[in-house]
Amino acid sequence: MTDGTNLVCVYTGSMVNVKYYKERLEEIGIPSLLKDEFSSGTIVGIGGTPDTVDLFVEEENEAKARNCISNLQEQE
Repeated sequence: MTDGTNLVCVYTGSMVNVKYYKERLEEIGIPSLLKDEFSSGTIVGIGGTPDTVDLFVEEENEAKARNCISNLQEQE
């Protein structure tokens, strides 16, 4: 997924929500990547905002991913 393609953040939220959306995206064939600034910062001693995780997809999948996430949010 990170083979030189551009990644776009399509959602930022709690780890629980990000993992849920990540699983749903992968079910429809959209690979995704999550980035947890807090855990990454803790490892190197910088810190970060707890419970804020970003979900990234390849730029070509952005519209489809955003649509999927929007539809899932409407069902909540």
